[in-house]
Amino acid sequence: IPWSALSALAADRVDEQKIFTLYDSAFIAPRIFAMDVEDKPAVIEDEIVLTDGTGGSLDVDQLDLEGLVQRADGSFWAVSEGAGTIGDPDQPFETPNLLLKIAADGTILERTQLPASVNALQVRYGFEGVAVTGEGDAELVYVAFQREWAGDPENMVRIGRFDPNEPDPDAAWTFFYFEIKDPTTPNPDAGFVGLSEIVAIDDQTFAVVQRDNQGGTDATIKEIVTFSIAGLIPLPQAAAPGFPVVIPLGTFDLIPALGSLNGPVLEKVEGLTIAADGEVYFVTDNDAVSDATGETLFMALGHANDILAN
Repeated sequence: IPWSALSALAADRVDEQKIFTLYDSAFIAPRIFAMDVEDKPAVIEDEIVLTDGTGGSLDVDQLDLEGLVQRADGSFWAVSEGAGTIGDPDQPFETPNLLLKIAADGTILERTQLPASVNALQVRYGFEGVAVTGEGDAELVYVAFQREWAGDPENMVRIGRFDPNEPDPDAAWTFFYFEIKDPTTPNPDAGFVGLSEIVAIDDQTFAVVQRDNQGGTDATIKEIVTFSIAGLIPLPQAAAPGFPVVIPLGTFDLIPALGSLNGPVLEKVEGLTIAADGEVYFVTDNDAVSDATGETLFMALGHANDILAN
């Protein structure tokens, strides 16, 4: 089992020693891994291979899984990042961004796309994380986009909210904005800053990973940002670009943790979760050693009460 290209973390709702992860499109046969974090180092102890139960035409090997969260009943929501940019001949549209409902045994039960009016704005950097609040009729799903899409104001990245109980797709998807930072890297090529994970702390408070695309001494922004949506109402695409901007609450700098083993600061902090006992974990994506040094760093940071502002 490759401990590689890990792109998400999700806590088991009951077992404080179990964390789920998965890899992105670097490997075929997408699967969810179950980790035992009581062992040190943590050990992958089980796998759930994804299978297509939707009757859809998209091969599961085309998925680029970038986010995962466990639902109240033990099943999962996951997100797959779309490939390419619609309407750009240099980056032809290949696959859409997808929200997947996955049974506990790995069967993909539903694939949900964004409304056509939002898909038309797609750029290369799409879904990067997923969180869930509530259950049953009160369940809501939140999706973090990595970077701005066409028509979004500069540095304003979408947080999408999906209501699985709303039958009208145009009404089911509504949006907030999260204001990302400008790059501060000394790299003359500048790079970019974007989001790579979202976690629900409670029904109105969330944490995201905000990071630049730099490593080593060029890395300057690797952080967990907590924010609130209290008092804010997400709006449908018709209201763009007038989506409400989420309220930042605090920032936790990850660079000291990334450098604590005296190696280079790794670029891709891709997974974040809060275990059932409140412990906060993160993981890096080693890009399957393609143009990367190859290390994967999985680390416990401490209790959420100490790490995440709320």
